[in-house]
Amino acid sequence: MPKYIVKEGILDKFLGGIFGAIGKGKGKKLAKALIKDPELLQYAKEAEASREKMKKHIEKRKKVDPDFAKEYDRLAAQIK
Repeated sequence: MPKYIVKEGILDKFLGGIFGAIGKGKGKKLAKALIKDPELLQYAKEAEASREKMKKHIEKRKKVDPDFAKEYDRLAAQIK
């Protein structure tokens, strides 16, 4: 039995860091760091693929819908 206790906050910070890295486009680098855990590696790859799909969808929708493009640009400026 392990002698340490994993608290929810620590796990949330870890997962937040993983998704933050994927969101910033560093998913491939993260995947290399997780190579020792194949299940986490697979999740990181899936998240990176989803990120790419979301990016393509947003770019496509921005071309079609000018209101969406304006709102997206406004929100993106707030995040930065």
